[in-house]
Amino acid sequence: MSKKINTNEFVNKEFLNKKGEKYKITEFLFKEKNNYCFNAVFLKTKNTQMLTLNQIRRGTGVDLEERKKIKRLETEQKLKERNKLIAKTKKTFTAPQGLEKKRILSIDLASKSTGIAFAVYGKIVRWKTIKSNLTDFRARGQQIISEIVEIILKGKIDLVILEDIYLGLNSNILIMLSEIRGMLSYHLQKHNIELILVPAVFWKNRCGDVPFTRQEQKKYMINKFFELTGVEADSDDSADAYMMLWGLLNA
Repeated sequence: MSKKINTNEFVNKEFLNKKGEKYKITEFLFKEKNNYCFNAVFLKTKNTQMLTLNQIRRGTGVDLEERKKIKRLETEQKLKERNKLIAKTKKTFTAPQGLEKKRILSIDLASKSTGIAFAVYGKIVRWKTIKSNLTDFRARGQQIISEIVEIILKGKIDLVILEDIYLGLNSNILIMLSEIRGMLSYHLQKHNIELILVPAVFWKNRCGDVPFTRQEQKKYMINKFFELTGVEADSDDSADAYMMLWGLLNA
């Protein structure tokens, strides 16, 4: 037989949650099924909130209003930082002129799955994802670059655009991407094909209100791709390649 809960034992008492927030239970509200609900006032912020007995006992009842405030301030800070990057990029990178007169290949380069998009005289006409399942990253890179070079030569590409490497990446990823980009650069130099490195913040800024996190950005670009093409992207890589090219063409 379970012990009967005396709700008065919790009223007018202070508790500490796992986040280190102190709060006081001011009154018992009601019982819902097997849970007891109380009104709580967080001592530092004076925010009031309903907490269950389970939350009180486990220390999981947190100040949701304060969490929302912190998240809003973090978002505002990230927005300020992105705006600074955009302003800085505008000073250091300028969208090339005359793209509507060229055959362009946009590449979202990676070591396993690479997205490409092809534009002819200002209009994006094709896109696809190139994948490799080989174990060694250099072998994967060679396989991917080999197919890209074949596309470049068959498509009579004048210009290749590539997202500039973000230095905040994991060091192992940076090493892999740098080597694979070197493989591509060799062939572009050999065939006298122009290469432009585009800062991510530049082209993404052309695509609307892009979210901050990578996962949210992927979803956003896939949705934007569908909005522009009317078809589902075969990968987030091809969606990024398409949107990078679209961003430059509409700069």
